[in-house]
Amino acid sequence: MNQSLVKILLKAKELNQWVPAKFLAKYGIQKVNLLNLEDEDLILTKKSKSDGVQLKLTLKGYHYFNK
Repeated sequence: MNQSLVKILLKAKELNQWVPAKFLAKYGIQKVNLLNLEDEDLILTKKSKSDGVQLKLTLKGYHYFNK
């Protein structure tokens, strides 16, 4: 996964915020298999009417990517 993308998701977890996936397109989010990360309990996704798909790391995901 792109290091910039990881940094954004880590910071969002620290701030307890969801990140709209559409803002992560320039960091290569389309190359990441979100379903696979969800199955491994590393990331949460939710759908919002205004922002579309939103992402947030789980605590397990935070520790996994914060090595």
